[in-house]
Amino acid sequence: MLESLKTILSAAREGHYAVGAFNCLSVEHARGAVRAAEEEKSPIILQLAEVQFPCAPIELMAPVYLELARQAEVPVCVHLDHGQSFETCARAIKLGFNSVMFDGASLPFEENARVTSEVVRMAKAVGVDVEAELGRVGDAGTDEGKDLKDAFTDVGQAGLFVERTGCDALAISIGNLHGRYIATPKLNITRLKELKEALSTPLVLHGGSGTSREDFKSCIHNGICKVNVATTLQLAVMDAVKEYVSSGNTSYIDMKGVIESATEKQVRLFIDLFESSGKV
Repeated sequence: MLESLKTILSAAREGHYAVGAFNCLSVEHARGAVRAAEEEKSPIILQLAEVQFPCAPIELMAPVYLELARQAEVPVCVHLDHGQSFETCARAIKLGFNSVMFDGASLPFEENARVTSEVVRMAKAVGVDVEAELGRVGDAGTDEGKDLKDAFTDVGQAGLFVERTGCDALAISIGNLHGRYIATPKLNITRLKELKEALSTPLVLHGGSGTSREDFKSCIHNGICKVNVATTLQLAVMDAVKEYVSSGNTSYIDMKGVIESATEKQVRLFIDLFESSGKV
C-alpha cells in the first residue's frame, strides 16, 4: 500500500525503530526490496536520488515504484532522495512521488531555509511530505579521515530550521559519510541525543552503507527513524552478478532473478538490523 513518509516515520519514532530507505535503480532492485519488506512484515521506503537519474530516469522509475507500492502488502513510501532544486522536487511530485527531499545542506542557512520552505509549501498543497537536510554529510571518497565537526548539525539551528520550514523529517550530520567507506566511521551519538531531545521531527541518517552495527543500534535507539542505503545494496548486487557470470551462466532472464534475489537478501538484513521487522 502506498503510505506517506510522515505516517511511516511517526510510527517508527513512537516504536523506537528505523525504516530502511533503499535506492533502487531497476525493476529487479525495487521488486526485491518490496518482496523483502513483505516477508519481514516491515514498512519500507523506495527512493531515487537526482544524481541517479542518468542511469535510472525518474520518468521511467516512477511508475515502477508506484505500482509496486500500491500492490504491496506492507506500507511503502515513494521518495525523491537528494533533490537538488525546487524544480526537481516539483518534477517528482508531478510524477506521483508522495515524498520528496530537498537537499540544501550546501547552502547558507538562510538560503537553505528559504528554499526548503518553498518546497514544503508546494508539497503540502498536494499532500506530499518533505525531508530536508541541515549540516553537511561528507563523502567517503574525499572526506574520510577528516575532522568533520564543523559540518555537524547544530542543535540550536536545527530547532529554528524545523520551525521555519515545517519539514516532516530532517537529515542530520553526525560524522556520517556518503559512499563506500575504507574504514568504519565513528558517529557522534552525543550530538544525536541532543538533536532528538530538542526536536520532535523524525531524524534521518544518510550514508548508512558503511556504518558499524554498534553505531546503527545506537542511532536507532536515540532518534534515527529513517536510514538511507544505496552503496551496500549496489555492491551486493554486483557481487551476485559477478558470481553468476563467472560460473559460466549465460541466461539473461536468470540473471535478472539473481539481481532481485540479491537485493531481497540484503534488504532483509537491513530490515532486521533496523528493528522494523514485524511492525506491520
